[in-house]
Amino acid sequence: MSLLKSFEKRESLPEKMIQPERQEPERRLSLFDATMIVSGAIIGAGIFINPAESARFLQNSGQLLFVWILAGVIAFLGGLCFAELGSLFVHSGGQYLYLKVAFTPWLGFLFGWTLFTTIQSGAIAAVAVTCARFLRSLLAFPEKATIFMAAIIIWFLSVVNFFGIRPGSLVQNVFTALKLLALFFLIFLGIYNSLFSSSGYVSFGPLFPERINFSFLSALGLALMPALFSYGGWQNLNFVAGEVINPRRLLPLAIILGVSIVVAVYVLTNWFYLTSLPFDKLCSSNQVAADAVEALLGQKYSRLISLAIVISTFGITNVFILTGPRVYQAMAREGAFLPLAARLHPRFQTPHLSIFLQSAWASLLLFSNTYSQLLQYVTFGDWIFFGLTALALIKLRKKLPAQTGVYRVWGFPWVPLIFAFISFAVVINVFIFSPLKSLMGTAIILSGLPLFWLSRKRVQEEVRNGGQANSLSGMG
Repeated sequence: MSLLKSFEKRESLPEKMIQPERQEPERRLSLFDATMIVSGAIIGAGIFINPAESARFLQNSGQLLFVWILAGVIAFLGGLCFAELGSLFVHSGGQYLYLKVAFTPWLGFLFGWTLFTTIQSGAIAAVAVTCARFLRSLLAFPEKATIFMAAIIIWFLSVVNFFGIRPGSLVQNVFTALKLLALFFLIFLGIYNSLFSSSGYVSFGPLFPERINFSFLSALGLALMPALFSYGGWQNLNFVAGEVINPRRLLPLAIILGVSIVVAVYVLTNWFYLTSLPFDKLCSSNQVAADAVEALLGQKYSRLISLAIVISTFGITNVFILTGPRVYQAMAREGAFLPLAARLHPRFQTPHLSIFLQSAWASLLLFSNTYSQLLQYVTFGDWIFFGLTALALIKLRKKLPAQTGVYRVWGFPWVPLIFAFISFAVVINVFIFSPLKSLMGTAIILSGLPLFWLSRKRVQEEVRNGGQANSLSGMG
């Protein structure tokens, strides 16, 4: 069955069961816009640095390519799961909605809580700092100004997104296109070097040892981690499903196209690194993209990589600022977040207060210098929720009556089961190698439970006092 045609006409489901009545902005995101969000949310600074992190655990070029292809396949499996869920739940909210409906409201709340406090806001702070640092290498402003430049980037993009989904998506389209062009340039260099150079750096060697033992599997798992984290981000489109035109068809297509583009580009970019540097030098490199360009074109051209990283991190900061607030607004509409976050701007139809709340918290993390530590604590939390979301898809197939025209994931139930297994394997791996940080991260995630019970109690009191009974939509 074709991946892009696996839509089935099914008996209609009462919409209120999974789509509570709500005021949503006009749907303005086209297939191109949505695909650029998917690709742009994945491509950050990782592809310019992380291949060397993977290579340090491996023996040869073939193993490095295998790891990045395998990570791409895993990302594609995850994308397929989110494609069906985004087609089923056509409103904004993403995993908050999926986990709430499939399992229990408090699990959806914990996702939203973790997204706001650490995953999204912490990522905004971290990526903005990376952007500012590489911008400093180009403009040579004082080092002390780096944090202030990062804050300027955050608030500038917040203001852009305040003025509507179209300005935000336009910025996203431009910067995703630019970062893809930068990677296409590297791929072109790799192809040219393969055809006209006799360096012979690429040495595939044996892909697997004669005896596959625990030591090899452990090294493979460690090499896979930087690649997996470089492929993350496709889920951001589901956060803004309520603003995608014809989401039942276009959202799955955008995820499949966006992830496929990135997988192809990432694998070919790794090929460029392997054709440009000896494997041992690649393993020891701290900035593999810059070192590879310098090896081929000279030192003065390696500064182009700094520009590419500035473009890439600026674009991914924008997509995080664009998408996250739609989740907080979905929560607030149901009483699970600050009430003011539920408001849409009357003219621009944006969750403006959610945007500024997120940016204010990201700025606080930025100036307190706690974003890096928090991200280390809860990075594995992303994969906990990935695994739970894949299991949610299986449960929702059984729990909900049929919907008309919903995209259905190919290879069900094996695709979500395999993706869930891998996600939880990542979590276990992080726990084994960073137990203290993992425990701290778990504590941060679970710290949202008292707030959930307080919000539940508040909504129940409002209902008793004559408030709107559906304000928490399933949290009672």
